[in-house]
Amino acid sequence: DIAIVKAPTANVLKVNPDIEEVKFAEDYYVGETAIAIGNPNDEGISVTKGIVSIDNDNINLSIDGSIRSYRSIRIDTALYSGNSGGGLFNQDGYLIGIANAGNSTEQNINYAIPIQIVKNACDNIMYYYNDNDDNTNGLYKISLGIKVTAQTSKYIYDSISGYGKIVEEILIVSVIDNTIASNMGLEDNSIIKSITVNNTEYTLSRYYEIGDLLLTLKANDHIQINYTINNENKSASYTIKATDLALA
Repeated sequence: DIAIVKAPTANVLKVNPDIEEVKFAEDYYVGETAIAIGNPNDEGISVTKGIVSIDNDNINLSIDGSIRSYRSIRIDTALYSGNSGGGLFNQDGYLIGIANAGNSTEQNINYAIPIQIVKNACDNIMYYYNDNDDNTNGLYKISLGIKVTAQTSKYIYDSISGYGKIVEEILIVSVIDNTIASNMGLEDNSIIKSITVNNTEYTLSRYYEIGDLLLTLKANDHIQINYTINNENKSASYTIKATDLALA
């Protein structure tokens, strides 16, 4: 449900002279307004309104005969056939996701691709489209080779934004042999605190933020994973090779 369509600006303005570039929200929150725009049954634009009910929900979808798990926002906003691929916006008109699935047996349990994945995936696709290499086309990412889980989760309320969020420890359950993680020397039972990419440190508070960040990595990027084990602070570094990247 994420695609980039190239069209001359002048042609687009002929269709709609008031069209504007989408504005991405920085984040989204449980309880926040979620407005879906789509074209159900090919009968014209419709708008439905609900809220974000779960900020991170893993759902299984059948794609080309294979069952795959996807990180999604759960919303109670009504979706219909024709909404898939349409924008999901907050009350200020900022994009928070892309509607992509619904539960056909339960009313108003629907799903959207989170904004972090949408933005990082689009940036990734555009990078390889413009890299002057005809052999690269699509979205590329690395696989670290670790299995992680969340522990000691807690809810923290932010009085300034009026919303709260879950903060958790990211525990490495296992490191897979012959992977980037094993070559870095990462250890089982470590707690990941942050990842530094080319001297910019990204503090992690949810386990899925690792996957979001992997979408931004490219060949020759230097990554450093900062973690603790047995109350000792450690770090492990690696420079990404072109051969580490695979078409997602």
